[in-house]
Amino acid sequence: MGAALASCGLRLEHSASAIGVLFSGISDGDAEEELVLEVMSTAADDSSGVRPSGFKELQQLQVSRLSTEHGLEALSFRYSESVRSTWPDDYRFQASKRSWRASIASAPDKAYVLQMATRAEERVADAVKWDLEDAKSAGSYAHRFNLYSREQAREAGGPTDDQPPCVKVAAPVACRVVKTNFPALLPVGAYCTLWPYSDAEVRKFVFNGCQDFVELAQAFFHHSAFSSSGKELVCDIQGAEQEDGSLLLIDPCILRPGKVTVSALLKGSAKDDREREDLAACLGPVVNVAADKFDKLHPKCTQLCKAFDPQRSTVKRKVGVCGLDVTCGLARG
Repeated sequence: MGAALASCGLRLEHSASAIGVLFSGISDGDAEEELVLEVMSTAADDSSGVRPSGFKELQQLQVSRLSTEHGLEALSFRYSESVRSTWPDDYRFQASKRSWRASIASAPDKAYVLQMATRAEERVADAVKWDLEDAKSAGSYAHRFNLYSREQAREAGGPTDDQPPCVKVAAPVACRVVKTNFPALLPVGAYCTLWPYSDAEVRKFVFNGCQDFVELAQAFFHHSAFSSSGKELVCDIQGAEQEDGSLLLIDPCILRPGKVTVSALLKGSAKDDREREDLAACLGPVVNVAADKFDKLHPKCTQLCKAFDPQRSTVKRKVGVCGLDVTCGLARG
């Protein structure tokens, strides 16, 4: 089997023959098909914005089943050639990954998604730490959003026992392969991420502006941008909708600004002395995320959006959250 996997090369996850079970039914003494991971770090916390994996650092996990499934294909859309050019040139947006459905022997009643970078040089600890960092940041934004949604529901006079639909982010763990019988695919020493995600499919909610409008996802996208004062966007919001309308997200990306000096910014974009003064007072050393990216991904506001950011749908001029008449924020008509 190892030779067959090696011959598939980087196209394995896209090959029709690869769809299905790669291996299953591993027993403790099975030397033919074995994959053991060691948990190196986690992204979980106790907030309402995450679904923890339940695993601990240094815990060894035996993968009892690994399969490639069509329902997970949306996880690879971010890395398609037609999309890459629209994202920043960094690991989180550019490094293609393989994704598999995985079962862990110590947690037989749960399902996970195992991800590993396609390129060997990106299967390192410094790379996967960004996967965990983005998940942790998105979970923090989800926690704030959930608290705000509950407060709004309470003020609206809804039943105190009912909780409104919420957003949770699957909290991954960073793992290192310590034992494998699939060295061409999952080599010893390579780093990967394991996400607590049991749904059969991954659906894009906020990706390129062409998705069906899902109110909860759009409200979360807007709220996270607003609460960061426009300095970060939670992008590639994807996952599954639960029975109660809540969302479970997997592998979100945080779009962050680049670090530039105020003088360089003003030299390149200011048109007059008044705008230079306003920009210097508002921006500081970090440039806010471009408003046109926000507008493309969030074409209209939900009712919840209008509660926390009423200016976006009412003002006719470009006013940021700082109140200055410059494009430093997100709220514009």
